[in-house]
Amino acid sequence: MTATGHIEVEDVWKTFRIFQNRNTTLKQTLLRRGRAEFEEFWALKDVSFSVPPGSTFGFVGANGAGKSTMLKVLARILVPDKGSVMVHGRISALLELGAGFHPELTGRENVYLNGSILGMSQTSLRQKFDEIVEFAGLESFIDQPVKTYSSGMFSRLGFSVAVAVEPDVLLVDEVLAVGDEQFQRRCAEKMDELRSGGRTVVLVSHSLGQVRQLCDQAAWLDHGTMKMSGPTEDVVDAYLASVTTAYRLDDQGRQRTGSGDIELEVEVITGDGDPLHITTGEPVTVRFHWSAKTRIEHVVFGFVLRAADGYAVAGSSTIYDEQHSTVGPGSGHIDFTIPSLPVLNGSYHLAVAITDRNTGNVYDHSPNIAQFDVTSGVGREQLQGALDLGGAWRVS
Repeated sequence: MTATGHIEVEDVWKTFRIFQNRNTTLKQTLLRRGRAEFEEFWALKDVSFSVPPGSTFGFVGANGAGKSTMLKVLARILVPDKGSVMVHGRISALLELGAGFHPELTGRENVYLNGSILGMSQTSLRQKFDEIVEFAGLESFIDQPVKTYSSGMFSRLGFSVAVAVEPDVLLVDEVLAVGDEQFQRRCAEKMDELRSGGRTVVLVSHSLGQVRQLCDQAAWLDHGTMKMSGPTEDVVDAYLASVTTAYRLDDQGRQRTGSGDIELEVEVITGDGDPLHITTGEPVTVRFHWSAKTRIEHVVFGFVLRAADGYAVAGSSTIYDEQHSTVGPGSGHIDFTIPSLPVLNGSYHLAVAITDRNTGNVYDHSPNIAQFDVTSGVGREQLQGALDLGGAWRVS
């Protein structure tokens, strides 16, 4: 017996008809003898993949690549023309913003309506109603018509109902992109909870940072064809290299761009010598190792610290520092020292670059040259947001 949450897709093809001259009147139907001109568009072509139970699988690719069509096939909204799709277990899908919601009904009424569509009983919905509303953060708006909701509120309520079903397989399309930062983090935590409970999540997102953060495996679709499937980092790197022709991959598989007149490598130096696991408040040095064949003036070193979802947390550069504006020939390094790292619990990566101050010419750039995890540490577990402000409360 196959475990619930397991997905097997083999040789799936799906076509749509694109009409050139659709018959809209009786006269047109008679003149064309009932025939309408159309051409076939293959949205999916010979797609195969497997998703084991308890994992998160992501789809990447350009608009029109077939990602949303694949999710609708998995949700049994669309039937493939060829091939087989086996989804073992109960499915819950969040595919379109506001799908299953009636705009004239209140949020409360729509929870019961949408929950019923997804297969929940009225008794179960009553038991979970407060939990659904609390997770969506809509206590003050739940009795307002959903036509007054913002797109983010739509998304929050839809996701809350979808996960309340306790599905074996959760299908999520791009709709999470409209949620705010806090809600996206809560969604990521909920997906981790589902995964640890043996549930399976299939995600479509244009946020490659979100795919990197959430997904164990990924697939790259291009004009309906599966270009690659495998570990998330490998798939995302290959997709990025294809859409940005200026990128090249270095010997460690990291994306690089620039003229190459100066080459950069970055070293993260910590107090305890572990550059992969850092504690909030620990001193950290970002060391830029540079190498140049000739003397080059007016250079600018810079970096951005990004969270796992791609959000820029902080950064710095030498744009106003004339003292460090000349490099080469040969090699050397320049340090940026952080006396007390202020970021809180999470995964982070560094984007770095060295450019020409006057022309903006890029000598070397990497959007993800180093990664590390930060642990908030004792006494900081309850702090909110991304940064420890380091302030103090005083009573007067």
